[in-house]
Amino acid sequence: MRSTRHALLWLAFPLAAMVGGVNAAAASPKVVATFSILGDLVAQVGGRDIQLVTLTPAGAEVHEWELTPNNFIALEDADLVFYNGYQLEQWMRQVYATVGNRAPLVPLAEDSEYPTLPIVTGEYTGEPDPHLWMAPRAAAAYVQVIADTLAELHPEAADSFYSRAEKAREALDDLHEEVAEMLANIPDDKRLLITSEAAFVYFADAYDFRHDGVWGTNAETEGSPQQVMRIIDLVNEARPAALFWESTISDRHVRSIANDTGADVAGPLYVDSLSEADGEAANYIALMRHNARVIRDALTEVDETKEQEETQRNEGKKERKAGFRHHSGTGGTRCHAD
Repeated sequence: MRSTRHALLWLAFPLAAMVGGVNAAAASPKVVATFSILGDLVAQVGGRDIQLVTLTPAGAEVHEWELTPNNFIALEDADLVFYNGYQLEQWMRQVYATVGNRAPLVPLAEDSEYPTLPIVTGEYTGEPDPHLWMAPRAAAAYVQVIADTLAELHPEAADSFYSRAEKAREALDDLHEEVAEMLANIPDDKRLLITSEAAFVYFADAYDFRHDGVWGTNAETEGSPQQVMRIIDLVNEARPAALFWESTISDRHVRSIANDTGADVAGPLYVDSLSEADGEAANYIALMRHNARVIRDALTEVDETKEQEETQRNEGKKERKAGFRHHSGTGGTRCHAD
C-alpha cells in the first residue's frame, strides 16, 4: 500500500491549491517551468508557496516551441525559471534574452548530476540524451534540485519545500518499483522498444529494454527516407512485437513502417508532455503508469483477471485524481499546487 499512499499525496497537492492556494499569491515568488512535466515536478515541491506558470500547454511539442506573447509576459515577471537543459528546449536563446540577469535560469537535468546516456541515433548521436525524466529516479534527482533552488530563493518556506520534496522522492521511488513490477513478465526476446523519437533511453536503461527510434531527437529531421529504411531493416531482422508512437508526434511514420513489415502499432506513449487534466497522463505518475501499461500490453500476453483486478484497484485513484488547475490562453498553462 505504500506506493498507493504516496501516489495519492502526489495527486492531492494540486487539488488543495484549487481550494485555498490563491490568497498568498502576492507574497509568493513567480516561477516559470518550460513544459508541463517539469511544471508538475515543480508544483509538487513548490505547492502554494509559489506562483507557477508553465510555458507550453499540454500536448505541445517542446523541442521547437515558439514563445507566445503571454510566454514573454511570464518570463519578464519571473523570479526563477526552470528548464530541462541538454539542448531539449531549442528555443532557450529567446528565454535567455528575455530574462537576462533578472532571474536565475536553472537547467534541472544538468544540475541534477544524474548520469547521462547518449542519444542512440541521428545527427546528434553520442551527445547527452535530454530525456532523463523518463526514469523516475532521475525525476527524483530533479526534485532535489527544485527544492534546493526554491529554498534559496524563498527561505521563509524552505521547510515546506523540503518536506514536499521528501514525499515526492518517496513517491517516485515507489513508482520505479511499481513500473518494474508491471514490466517484469515481458520475455527477454520481446524487450525491444522501437518508437518514433528515440526518447526512451533512460526508461530502457532503468527497466532493461533495448531501444531505438526512427530519429534520435525531435530537434532533427523527422522521418527521412534513410531513417525509415533503417528502422524497416531493424524491424525485419528483430521482429519486435510492436512499434510505438508518442502523443506529441504523428503516428504516420510508425504506421508506414508497420505496413511495410507487418508489425503491430501501439500508443500513444507520453514523453515530452502531459495530457490534458482529464486525460490518461495528467501528471508525472499517471504518465509513467500509462506508458508502462501500454508497453506491457503490447509486448506480452496480459492476464485478463489480473488486468481486471488492477483496474478495480485504480478506480478509486481515478475518482480522486486532480490535475493542474488550467487557465486557457496562448501563453501556456498557469499552475498552482498546495
